[in-house]
Amino acid sequence: MKKHICSLMLLSLPWLATFSSETEKFDKTPEEIINRHIEAHGGKENWGAVEALELKGRFTSFSEVHDFYTLKTAGGKFFSSFNLGKNRVHEGYDGDTFWTIDPWQGFDFPRKINKAERHVIMQKAEFFSPFYRWEERGLQVDFQGKEETDGMEMYVLTLTRPGMNAETWYLDTQTYLAYKSITPWVDFAFPLEAETFYDDYREVNGLLLPHYIEQTFRTRHRVTVIEEVVINPAFQNPVFRMPSCPHMEKIAPMTGLWDVQVEMINRAGNWQTVDNVSSGFEKLPGEVLQGSISYEVNFPVTTSFTVNYNRRTDNYQLVVYNEFYSTTELFSGSFLDGSLVFDNLPEPEQDETPSGAAAQQPYMQYIFTLSDDKSFVMERKRSLNQGESWQDTERMSFHRKDIEPDI
Repeated sequence: MKKHICSLMLLSLPWLATFSSETEKFDKTPEEIINRHIEAHGGKENWGAVEALELKGRFTSFSEVHDFYTLKTAGGKFFSSFNLGKNRVHEGYDGDTFWTIDPWQGFDFPRKINKAERHVIMQKAEFFSPFYRWEERGLQVDFQGKEETDGMEMYVLTLTRPGMNAETWYLDTQTYLAYKSITPWVDFAFPLEAETFYDDYREVNGLLLPHYIEQTFRTRHRVTVIEEVVINPAFQNPVFRMPSCPHMEKIAPMTGLWDVQVEMINRAGNWQTVDNVSSGFEKLPGEVLQGSISYEVNFPVTTSFTVNYNRRTDNYQLVVYNEFYSTTELFSGSFLDGSLVFDNLPEPEQDETPSGAAAQQPYMQYIFTLSDDKSFVMERKRSLNQGESWQDTERMSFHRKDIEPDI
């Protein structure tokens, strides 16, 4: 009996060894797979020395091939410029704001992007894999097991970014490199799912990167061919920021702290200084310039000014709030020869002529004349003949305050 048992044990040893090997092969943890994945790409130490990555090459969309440029940093900042068919698209993230300029949507100005678009930029901003430093970034990873894909064996892992939908990644069990991913994507700002394949892995300074990326979603087919990789390129941080409105940039010199001389027209028709005060203008989020000034002419007067550029009507807007009378007035204007000129005259397409008390109210005009970044002048005028002529009423001369440097 003992002989039979020994014989059975001996016969089973090869099978037990095979079973043990297969169990070890199937029981890898997500951490083990990811560690091998990172090593296959060059290892943590090599990637830890990378602060920025610059990519150039060719991008195919809508059957057209154009060049593309991408810059990304270890901190997640991102900028890319590429063509979708005939239109050049720009997109970026500066650590605070995700943005894009996409002419396909009918806008030639930058806009903030939606949640689905943010998820796409997060994916594009990865140096080489979302699994790099996944734990310290608060990402969740789950191992789904093995799966045969296109005749090859794959480790299948899902990765979830905080507040985002899950991504599915397929890593080759032999190379530990990504073969494909199925992830949330967008098409003209609408969310959908994309299948992306990674190929043509090449070594650059000890780092392994895919140089051919092919993607499909709906009827779209995109191909990225990377032709040049620069490790730790020189760059300027402003490239990641959402571009400012060029019209608001023209009046940016108005921002800051100012010493102001306040003058008014006296009964003799001459300018008379009535007060010397301080004032400040600042740029607010959303491309808005805001400032206020307080002075005394018999009574205390506080007036607030808000300036923005209206993209719908292609002109500037000025909102004036008078605290004394608690009134708010809206003016429209344009920038001509260094002066920002506003008035509240009726628009040309308005056929109605004011009547009654409204007809007796004077129209007002504000003129901001910018000479340089150290001074500007604001004039207030009025008209009793619907803008045929304007009378001077008030003038404020702004001179930049001398600020002592911090020691």
